[in-house]
Amino acid sequence: MCDCIAKVNALLAEHNTMLLEPIFVSPDMPTRLFVETVQIKSGRGLKKACSMFASFCPFCGEKYEAKARTPEAHSREEG
Repeated sequence: MCDCIAKVNALLAEHNTMLLEPIFVSPDMPTRLFVETVQIKSGRGLKKACSMFASFCPFCGEKYEAKARTPEAHSREEG
């Protein structure tokens, strides 16, 4: 897995900025970037903006792979 998020956050730190990473990931999932979107037009009956999670690193293009399931993670899900 790439370390682009850490590298970019180090560069952004001097601008008091960091990438938004989800805090509600499961132990089975890798860290993925949260892609924020904004609504173009607002008003009644118009669709709201949606949010997305990247499945590839937007900086180097490496696919985010699912982490291997551990027996501990599996037993926590059942319990």
